[in-house]
Amino acid sequence: MVKYDIRSAQQLAADIRSAHGAIDAALADLATLTCSVINTCRSSDAAPAETQAAIEKITAGLVKMVDARDGFVRAHREIAIAQSKSNLKETNFGCVGTGPLTAPAGLHVVGS
Repeated sequence: MVKYDIRSAQQLAADIRSAHGAIDAALADLATLTCSVINTCRSSDAAPAETQAAIEKITAGLVKMVDARDGFVRAHREIAIAQSKSNLKETNFGCVGTGPLTAPAGLHVVGS
């Protein structure tokens, strides 16, 4: 059994929560920026072909941020697995929801 220092683990948990918040805030900001780019392109007199590159670049950035968030969630999951095999397995560090070990939920279509 791996033994972790409780104070270091508490700091790690706080840093994980902070990073999750920062990533989600950045993702929300990029989504807002994406909408602004699209709205500006739509309200201009530029031809769609002229604005296509800007829309492609901004949405590519948004997708990359979503991918980065996925990588962070996967890393968090690995940290939680390590905790579950350690002296701190019974310690609650305040994971959001049911924790990072929950399988990702798929989208479900609800009756119209």
